[in-house]
Amino acid sequence: MKIHYGMAQWQHPAWVNWLYPTSLPTGERLGRYSHVFSTVEVGSTFYTKVDDAQLFRWYESVVDGFKFSFKAPQTVTHRLIERSWSDVQHDWLAFMLSLQPLQAKLGPTMLQFPAICDERALDTIFALCDMWTLSTPLSVEVRHLAYFNKSQTERRFLAGLSDREVNRVVMDSRPVFSTDAYCESLIDAQKKKPRVPCHPVVTANHPVVRFIGHPDLPRNELWLDQWAAKLSQWLSQGLTPSVFVHSSDNIAAPTLAAQLDERVRILNPYYQSALALPHSQEQVSLW
Repeated sequence: MKIHYGMAQWQHPAWVNWLYPTSLPTGERLGRYSHVFSTVEVGSTFYTKVDDAQLFRWYESVVDGFKFSFKAPQTVTHRLIERSWSDVQHDWLAFMLSLQPLQAKLGPTMLQFPAICDERALDTIFALCDMWTLSTPLSVEVRHLAYFNKSQTERRFLAGLSDREVNRVVMDSRPVFSTDAYCESLIDAQKKKPRVPCHPVVTANHPVVRFIGHPDLPRNELWLDQWAAKLSQWLSQGLTPSVFVHSSDNIAAPTLAAQLDERVRILNPYYQSALALPHSQEQVSLW
């Protein structure tokens, strides 16, 4: 039984003197992060081509058993409609090639499609999935509401992923939309995060959850309880989930991950947590 918990980033100014000591150089924070969490979303590869040497430095800096979840380039996903299919294929194949040496530490790679990609993009999404050649998991996130309508489009989408053993990314943005945006971080989150229904459906062995928490921590308790029950069910089915915990400003995201993991532990007496969140800043100074 294992859940891979991670953040959407491996460093944050508010995490200094908590997840890592103040004296730790910036370049060593990923290594320290990997002693706390067992995975991370890497958005850098979405925005630009990351040099192979940099990818290898990241790979070498984390502990064994750590899993990177890289996001596919935006030239493959967010510009899918406007670009030629041959150009999209070229970039997708090049990206896979860059990941090949990293397979021992790869979690589910993410194909994240914007809301502009409606049901007409489905065959192309499947074609990209069919091109996947690595031995590691692949996941797909969609944001157009056609994929959440519980009708033919969503059924075909889920069946196609299941046939290909590709994981659906389950986005849960309910917490950040549960109140009016009364602070800057909520205003920003409600502008940027997709407001889509949360459909926790499994299509392969490595389900991926992206949980966007509310900055007022007690407001998350209902959803944390729901996710603890769902994760427990998945563990009992022999699945290995990856859970990426965000909050509107990401300051409290590690705390939310720990709260979720504690709920899972209570529900599963045989579950051994892999999350090693420091209990206090004073503990960090002892590392």
